[in-house]
This record gives sequence, structure tokens and C-alpha cells, in this order.
Amino acid sequence: MEQDVAHREDEKRFAQLERELHMNEARWRAVIDNPFMGITILDKNHYFLATNSTFQAMVGYTQGELKKLTPLDITPVEDREINRTLFRELQQGDRNHYELVKRLQRKDGKPIWIQLYVFGIPDQESPVGHIFGMTFDITEKMQAQDALQSARAELTRFANVSRMGAMIASIAHEINQPLSGLVSSANAALRWLAQTPADLDKARESLNRIVRSGQRATAVVEGIRTMFKSKELTRASIDVNELVNEVLELANVELRRRGIVVKTELHAMLAPVSANRVQVQQVLFNLVTNAIEAMEAIADPAPLLQIKTEPENDSGVRVTVEDSGTGIDPENIDRIFNAFFTTKDDGTGMGLAICRSIIDSHGGHLSVSSGHPHGAVFRFTLPAGSGGE
Repeated sequence: MEQDVAHREDEKRFAQLERELHMNEARWRAVIDNPFMGITILDKNHYFLATNSTFQAMVGYTQGELKKLTPLDITPVEDREINRTLFRELQQGDRNHYELVKRLQRKDGKPIWIQLYVFGIPDQESPVGHIFGMTFDITEKMQAQDALQSARAELTRFANVSRMGAMIASIAHEINQPLSGLVSSANAALRWLAQTPADLDKARESLNRIVRSGQRATAVVEGIRTMFKSKELTRASIDVNELVNEVLELANVELRRRGIVVKTELHAMLAPVSANRVQVQQVLFNLVTNAIEAMEAIADPAPLLQIKTEPENDSGVRVTVEDSGTGIDPENIDRIFNAFFTTKDDGTGMGLAICRSIIDSHGGHLSVSSGHPHGAVFRFTLPAGSGGE
């Protein structure tokens, strides 16, 4: 009798445990099959062990196809190193979880952006027997941010172009007047000399007007130089590293759109420089934009933009902007900063000339050299505390 009672109690306990097991499985299945986030479980070799339908829809692969792949296989090449590092730290116990905003490459080749949360699942053999991931598709959010950033960058670019256009128009107007006078006086002198007999007094008068017009042109050019050296330009103490990051943020959409890898090496102990923030930003933005255009035809390997800051002679700052583009013809490298010299079909030949004038006006120097094995390297220096008020 007592055995029957004990047996019935055991049956009740087993039934209760079975119900709880089924409930836990149902809860777990509800988490796995949710339509709001992708779920992935990786084995010890980082292959997809299990994925839910939401994740499969995100990446366009079936469960069977994903089991033959790792997350690195569907990650763009330039983003893989950070994933390898985080995986390694997770397995070695240096971290128990991580989160990351990253890109994935769908089966159809289209990129998507995801917010990823990852943590390790221990088993009897290892503290991290499996890797559990939760994935949220944030492509639309990133595209909206890109559109906003693109608009901001376009406004900045338009402002720079407008300022440059207004300046060029002003320069052209100021120089055109004495040049027109030169031509008119020269033609008049030729007419007086062509008469029989030649009217030397009138010709001499015309030549004197040529001299005066030449002096006027010289004064205009000197005024333009003075404009760039003006002490009235507002200058303040600026962090060059901060300026580099601002310019990269402005160019971020274009850099990502063209698949350009950006590497920065920003010295942590740079001295601040006294400079006009907008002008130095214009120089940096111009150099980065030129680098992007120079790498337009580069696809393999991935185009690379490198920006480095470092101390210069213990009292200043040196900035290096290097690209892996087509480079500069050795025949043109000595003329690249000349006004009106350009290798672009639609170029004005003023961008780099203005950049050099701005850097010169701050007491620095802008130069260029060929990259190795290809590309171009632009360097400019700014003395610490130069030109401060």
C-alpha cells in the first residue's frame, strides 16, 4: 500500500517536471522564433549551429546554408578583424559578452547594418561552449543617419565651394581691370608706333600707362596675399586631432559609399595650435576629398585612406593624409600647388593653391610626395601657438 502511494507521488512529480520542461521549452521556442530579432547560436568553431527565421530573412540564407558558414563569411573583409578579436577575447575569458554595430553581406550581395549582442554559453567542457547572439536590423536607421550626414556634408561642401567661388570671382574682378588696361595701352602703343612717322610721345604715354597698370596688378596680387596673412582672422587654440575627427565625420557617408577603409594614427599628446578653425578644416576637408576622388577607380585591394598626426620639432604639429589612389604624375608633382594648375576635367586649379596659402599664412608648410607603392602623401605642419591673438 505504501509503495503504491510512493509510486503515485513519484508519478505526480515526474508529471510536474515534464510540464515545467514543456513550459520552459515553449518559452525558449518563443524567444527563438520571435519576429523582432535574429537569434544565432555558434559552435566552438564559430559555425552557425542554429538560427531563427528572422535572422535567416535578414541575411537571405537558409538554415542549411548557414550551417556551412561563420559570421566572418558574411562580414565585409574590412570589418572582420574586430570580429576575430572579440571572438578570441570571449573564448579566452577576457570578456563574457560584447555588443557591436556592424555590417553584414546578404546572400544577394546587399549590405545591411545590425546591432549585435553576443555572450558565451558555458558547457561541461568549456566556460564558452557556444556563442549566443541577438541581432537587430538597423539598416533603415543607418540610412536615415547617412542621409542626414550627407546633407550636412553637402552643406559644408557647398559653403566651402561658395566661399571659394566668391573669392575667385573677386580675384578675377580685381585683376581683370589692370589686365584690361595693360592690353588697351599695349594696343594703343602699337598703333602710335605703326604710324608714319611713329608718334613716339603718344607711344611713350601708352607705355607709361602699361607700367601703371602693371603696378596696379602687382598691388592687387599683394593684397590677396595680405588677405591670407591678415592678423584680423579669428584664431583660437584648436585640437588638431578633434579637427581630423570632425572632417572624417563630414566625409563619412562618401567614404563608406565608396568602400574606403580609414586608418587613423592620432598622437595623444599633441600641443594645441592657434589657428583659424574654419580655414584649417577647409584644408583638411580638401585633402580628404581629393584623396577620395583619387581612389574612385580603385576596387581591389580596398582603397585605403590614412591620416596621421604627430609632434613636429617638439613645438608644432604635423598632419599626414595618405591615399592608395592613382598617384600624381612625377612631371606634375612640382606644379600641383600652382594656381590654376589642375589635372581634373572640371577643376579650377585653385583648391590646393588656396590650401597652401592658408597653411603658409599660419606659419606652416604644405607639401606632397608620391606614396608607396602608389598613391599620394600630403603633409602639412602648424607651429604650436602660431598667430595667436
